[in-house]
Amino acid sequence: MHTVPLGPRRTRVSLYLGLVLAVIMIVVGIVAIAVNGPLWFALVMLIAGAIIAGIAVVRLVLLRRT
Repeated sequence: MHTVPLGPRRTRVSLYLGLVLAVIMIVVGIVAIAVNGPLWFALVMLIAGAIIAGIAVVRLVLLRRT
């Protein structure tokens, strides 16, 4: 299968979308804790959101340097 390489602009947009998704996941995790939802769900959302946000921020910083 042939893949088309993304340019820096498209990569930056996809990283910003990933960052928005991560923030939404973190908010959902906080809301799940606030409304006494399942703790496992809240922890999964918080941890996954934090990991995705961290990766997106690091890649955005590295992309900005080049």
